[in-house]
Amino acid sequence: MKFTRLISGLASLAILFGAADAVAQSPISTGTAPGIVLSGSANYSQLPKKAQAFIEKHFKGVGLRACEKYFAKGKYEVELNNGIDLEFNTKGELTEIDAPDNTLLPVAVVKEVMPRKAYERLEKDGLTGAVESIELNRGKVYEVELNISSPDTYVFDLDGVFLAIED
Repeated sequence: MKFTRLISGLASLAILFGAADAVAQSPISTGTAPGIVLSGSANYSQLPKKAQAFIEKHFKGVGLRACEKYFAKGKYEVELNNGIDLEFNTKGELTEIDAPDNTLLPVAVVKEVMPRKAYERLEKDGLTGAVESIELNRGKVYEVELNISSPDTYVFDLDGVFLAIED
């Protein structure tokens, strides 16, 4: 009888710890969670075709350092051998591109990524060659980080209309 209770007690502990483990691996409301549950390594061929086409067009021959798929966020993060970080949504649309420290994005990339009006504003201000990163923030605005003295961030709406300069 004591042996049966011991086995029953051990089974209860196993269930308890198993449940605790499941809770520990589920998404946390702050958006952080263990990477293995929410993301995984992906290889280049798993990227959406549109993302692959963008990389081939602008970074042919550069090579891929890392590629991760974040299932819960519906995005792919790609790091190239030259240090450029790219983020794509599941449709393969670029949502962020970031040059490594002390480098700038190629002007051809800036021109393709930005809406025409936004690019023209950067061009008018002589800043097309000073772009460090471009982020489509929450799908509502483009934030362009520049390699200039403060303020160093231009903000545009999705149509390329200039909204603000931020520090």
